[in-house]
Amino acid sequence: MLPSMFFCSVLCIAACTIVTRAANILVFMPLPMKSHFRGFQPLFEELAHRGHNVTVASSFPLDRPLVNYTDVGPFVNKGRLRNVMELVHMNFVTSVQLKWDLGIRMSDSVMSHENMKNFVQSSSNSFDLVIIETFCQEYTVAMGHKYNAPVINLSPAMPWVSVSKWLDVPATYSYIPDMCLQSTGDMGFIERLKNTISGLMQSYADNFVYFPKMKETMDTYITYDGWESRPPLEQMLKNVSLTLVNSNYYAIGVARPYLPGIVEVGGMHIKPPNPLPENLQIFLDAADEGAIFFSFGSIINLNDLPNEKLEIVLSVIQKLKQKVIIKWTPNDGVKLSENIMTGSWFPQNDILAHPNVKLFITHGGLHSIEETISNAIPVVGIPFFADQYLNMKIAEEKGYGKLVNFFEMTEESFGNAVKELLSNVMYKETAKVQSQVFKDQPMKPLDLAVYWVEYVIRNGGAEHLISGSIELNDAQYFLLDISLILFVLIGLIIWLCYLVVAKAISKKLNTD
Repeated sequence: MLPSMFFCSVLCIAACTIVTRAANILVFMPLPMKSHFRGFQPLFEELAHRGHNVTVASSFPLDRPLVNYTDVGPFVNKGRLRNVMELVHMNFVTSVQLKWDLGIRMSDSVMSHENMKNFVQSSSNSFDLVIIETFCQEYTVAMGHKYNAPVINLSPAMPWVSVSKWLDVPATYSYIPDMCLQSTGDMGFIERLKNTISGLMQSYADNFVYFPKMKETMDTYITYDGWESRPPLEQMLKNVSLTLVNSNYYAIGVARPYLPGIVEVGGMHIKPPNPLPENLQIFLDAADEGAIFFSFGSIINLNDLPNEKLEIVLSVIQKLKQKVIIKWTPNDGVKLSENIMTGSWFPQNDILAHPNVKLFITHGGLHSIEETISNAIPVVGIPFFADQYLNMKIAEEKGYGKLVNFFEMTEESFGNAVKELLSNVMYKETAKVQSQVFKDQPMKPLDLAVYWVEYVIRNGGAEHLISGSIELNDAQYFLLDISLILFVLIGLIIWLCYLVVAKAISKKLNTD
């Protein structure tokens, strides 16, 4: 009897503890960047499942009701912003400029929306924690000041220099590549020069060209009682409690130093595969020679490709003996062979988990790479922009993928890459090894993310995770002031030694 009563008491105490720890959480990610948001949405849903009240201000509301989860938005049209072919010519300089333009243009559009202005200026809400993404929307950190709540930052990929500088995380140009550099950590002189130029633009030019616009957006649209007394935007960004990074350097990233307040949670959107729809199941089960999944993600449309490039892709695909599923809605008049299935959407991770799938042809987006390595599927990548080149370079270096340059792609080069990965078992074996590395973690990425979010709540913002160097300027951080003093002292010592020696020589000459 007593053990039973004790057990019931423990359960009651635990239940009460869970209720009392439930927090009101604001997720403020208004920009319509689908891949950025979808990678972290499972975290928001899981927080709601665990009893927290989660309010999500975004452009991507749930398509189903969820207890404790409240959507606010969308605030803009979620359609594609531009033809991706306009971005394929980006280089290490113009990619930084594009980020500046994107942040300024999209932020003004979103924050000027009437529903957004009503939400921001409302005084009826109260939150214990604010979760934001600072990429192209640094001003969102001001919501932490509005609600006097700690802030957690989300990084959709390995932190850029422009993000790293506020966290005071080393982003050393010599071996940590910019996401858009099209190179991994093994950089030659030219690549290190490009990486340095890009890094300096984000570290310093950013402060004069881009950041004043972010401050202007913040002061124009995020106004509330007491907003005039809030700290400068730079100071608020430096006081972020925690940063969760959608990356995993063990298998799909670059090893680099992080502070305790920066945690990698890459792959938390990956769930156990669900049963496939009947038509897909039948199609893949009948793939005696294997199957290939082909998807360029949510932004890149095959119809936007130049005709000669599309013809190269289709010519190679239609000659294969494998069955091929392509995420694509062909234009009228396009005729495809019987081994090809097309559609506007497919359950990507569920397809990759099917045992008959032998190859994934992708654009190299981070989520796609995470899913292909999770399922141990070799990958052929045709990257277009942003981090896609880096992701595919890593896949190629680690031995589970091949990169095909879009500009240099011919029927021969694309066809050879596909045939090599299908015929050479080493790619599959390497993919299995990398999959094991990817999955060999102390806890699942989603559980890890939830733990650290609740850690910040439990510890009142967890200020102890913030680096002690956060308040140092560059001269102090790099010891330039100390170096200057040392150089002056060394110079004085050398000068005094010179005087002593010169005087001794002069005295000797006079004596002689």
